[in-house]
Amino acid sequence: MRSKPVEHRTSHSFEETLETVRKAVGKVGMSIFAEVDHAKAARENGLSMPETRVLVYGNPKAGTPVMLDTPLAALDLPLRILVRELPGHNSAVAFHPIAEMFEELGVKREVAARFDAVQQTIIGEACGSCPTGTGDHKAASPHS
Repeated sequence: MRSKPVEHRTSHSFEETLETVRKAVGKVGMSIFAEVDHAKAARENGLSMPETRVLVYGNPKAGTPVMLDTPLAALDLPLRILVRELPGHNSAVAFHPIAEMFEELGVKREVAARFDAVQQTIIGEACGSCPTGTGDHKAASPHS
């Protein structure tokens, strides 16, 4: 069962938040494998939407052993994080809490917790003390 997404609203611009997330991904030892620009795709098809990007990121040294041990984990790896523009020059950052999904698949709790810590650190870097979080997952700042 897929966990409900957790979204944190920031007081920063979309571009500033996107750049902070990119840096945070590198800071935790991960690489960005792809960046999906939904707004660009919309524009290319005569539609419009606020800036919306999904960063696909990971580290094969961390993910490969999990996928070898629990092959269905490959459906949720690499990790993804959404950065989207909100009205008023603010932005939001969202993700699916991976630890909960991993545990349901049978990934060992301590392994799942390491992935959770990575997500928490990235959100903490991007948001600091984000004023708003939604979803069932606790606030995503490692400094809480």
